[in-house]
Amino acid sequence: YRRAIALHRMLMLEDPFDRDDEFITYREKGDTFLISRAKLLATEMSDAEKEIWEKTRVILNKGSNAQNQVIVLLSDEQTENAADILLNEVVPTQDNFIMEISRLFELKGETIDQNLGQVTEDSDRSLFLILLLGSVAVLLAGFTIFVVRRTGKTEDALMEQGDRIRSLYEVSAKIGATSDEQVHEMLQLGCRFLATDIGKVCKIDTENNTNKVLKVCSTLNNLSIKDGAVLPLDLTFCKIAFADDKPIAINNVAESIYRNNKCYEFSHLESYVATQIWVGGEKYGTLNFSSLKPRQIPFSKTDIDLVNLIGSWISVTLEQQIAKEELHVAKEDAEKANLTKSAFLAKMSHELRTPLNAIIGYSELLKDEVEDNKQQEYLPDLEKISSSGAHLLTLINDILDLSKIEAGKMELFLEEFSVQSLTEDVQQTVVPLMKSNNNKFFVNLPRVSGDVRGDKLKLKQVLLNLLSNASKFTDNGVITLDVRRIENAGKEFISFSVIDTGIGIEEGQRDSIFVDFSQADSSTASKYGGTGLGLTISRQICRMMGGDIAVVSQLGRGSTFTVTLPAAVSNIEGNNQPISISNTG
Repeated sequence: YRRAIALHRMLMLEDPFDRDDEFITYREKGDTFLISRAKLLATEMSDAEKEIWEKTRVILNKGSNAQNQVIVLLSDEQTENAADILLNEVVPTQDNFIMEISRLFELKGETIDQNLGQVTEDSDRSLFLILLLGSVAVLLAGFTIFVVRRTGKTEDALMEQGDRIRSLYEVSAKIGATSDEQVHEMLQLGCRFLATDIGKVCKIDTENNTNKVLKVCSTLNNLSIKDGAVLPLDLTFCKIAFADDKPIAINNVAESIYRNNKCYEFSHLESYVATQIWVGGEKYGTLNFSSLKPRQIPFSKTDIDLVNLIGSWISVTLEQQIAKEELHVAKEDAEKANLTKSAFLAKMSHELRTPLNAIIGYSELLKDEVEDNKQQEYLPDLEKISSSGAHLLTLINDILDLSKIEAGKMELFLEEFSVQSLTEDVQQTVVPLMKSNNNKFFVNLPRVSGDVRGDKLKLKQVLLNLLSNASKFTDNGVITLDVRRIENAGKEFISFSVIDTGIGIEEGQRDSIFVDFSQADSSTASKYGGTGLGLTISRQICRMMGGDIAVVSQLGRGSTFTVTLPAAVSNIEGNNQPISISNTG
C-alpha cells in the first residue's frame, strides 16, 4: 500500500526531481515488502494456510505487475493511462489481497487458540504472529490514507465508494443472472449511487439519426420511455455524449452552455452524466444517467469514474451478447442449410435410383440373353455395367439413408424377432463375401440369445455393413460374429461383436471413422474404396434404437466393432443418444 501511495504521489507531482524522490521511496518500500514476505514464509504453515497463501501470492503478483505498468506509463508521461490502471487494477487487487491475507492470519489465530497449552514454548512465534496481525491494521490504515489522498474525501466517502465498487462486482459476478438482468441491476445501482432519476443504455445510429433505448431503469413512476423506444438523435443529449471523446457531466443544464439547446427543450433534463459504449473497437452507443432536477452537488471525478466503470462493463457484456446472437443466427442458418442439403440429396437419390434400377435390370437381362446365345465376348462388359450400377446404387442408398437421418425422417419398424434367425440370414449373405478375400468366418451364438424387439431390417443392415468392412480390410484372416446378452443398470441388452484380424485402426483415427464421408486415412480410401458413410449410418441407426457402436482396435492386429442395443427397443424420441455400457464379456 505504501508503494501504491508513492505511485499516487508520482501521478500528482509535476516536478521531475520530486517524482524521482518518490520513485526512490517506491523502491525502498519494495525492499521492505520483500523482507516482510520472507519473514512470513519462514513461519510454519498448515496445508490450509499454504492453500490460502498460494491464492494470495497470485494476487500479489498481479498487483506487482499492475504497479510496474504504472511505473512504465509514468516514465513515458502517459499519466492518464497510469491513473486508470492505478484505479481499476492496483486498488481492487489491494482489496482482494487484504481479504485473503486476513483469512490467513485468522487461520493462524485459530491455530494459536488451539495450542494455548504450548504458549510458553511458542512465545516467540506467537509474538511474531501478533505483530503480523497488527500489521493488517497498519495496511488497512495505509489503504485508507491512500484512497483519502487520492479522492480528497472523508472516511465516510471512502467507505461509500468502496461499497459502490463491491456492489458492482457482486452484480457482475452473480451466478445464474442473464446479461439483461445484470445490466438492469447495474443501472439501478448507478441511479442510486449517483442520486439520479433515470439510467439508460442507448444504441446510436448516426446514419439514420436515431437513438434506440436498449435498456432503461427509472425511479419515476410516470416515465414514458420503455426498452426498445427509438428517439430522434438530434433531440437527445446522447448525440453530444456520443460525439465527444470523453465522458460529459452537466450538473445544471439551465445554467450551462446547453440551456438553449433543443435537447433541453425536448427532454427537460436538468442534470446529465454519460460515457461512450464501445463494441468491436467502434463506438456503439452511450451509458447515461439523468434527473429532472438540477444537482446541488456537482458530479465528482469519482462519480465519472463510476460511470466509466459501468460503461466498460456494459461494453464487454454487449459485445458478448451480440457475438452470441450472431453465433445463434449462424447456427440456425447452418441447420437450415443442412436440412436443405438433406432434402436435396433425398430427392436426387430417388431420382437417380429409378434409372439405375432399370440399368441394372436390363444388364441382367442382357447377360442372360448373351449366355443363352453363347456370345461370351459381351459378358465382361455387361458384368462391369451390372457391378458398377449395383455399386452406384449402394452409394445412393447410403446417401438417402443419411439424408433421412439428418432430416429426422427415418422411422423404426419395431417387431419381435429371433436373434438366431437374424444371425443365420446374415451368415448366408456374407459367406460368399468372406471367400473373396480367403477369410474364415465363424459365428458364436449361445442358445440363450432368444428373441428381441427392434427393427430387424435396420439391424441386419448394420451387421452386414460391419461384416462387409471386416472382410474388405482383412486378407487370409479370421472374422467372427459374437452374440451375447448382457445386463447393465438392471436392464437387458443384446450385443453383436464383429471381430477381425485385419489391418486395424490407429488410436488417433478411431473417432474419425464415424464422421460423414470419412475413413481412417486417405491411403485407405484410395486402396479399398468406399464413401465413408457406412459406419456413420450404422451408428445413427443404433442410436435411434437406444444403443451405440464401440470400437477397439490395434494397428496391424485387427479390430472389434461392438453393437449394443436394448433387448426391447422402445420407439420414443430421444433414442438417438449414445449409451454407456460396461463390457463385461
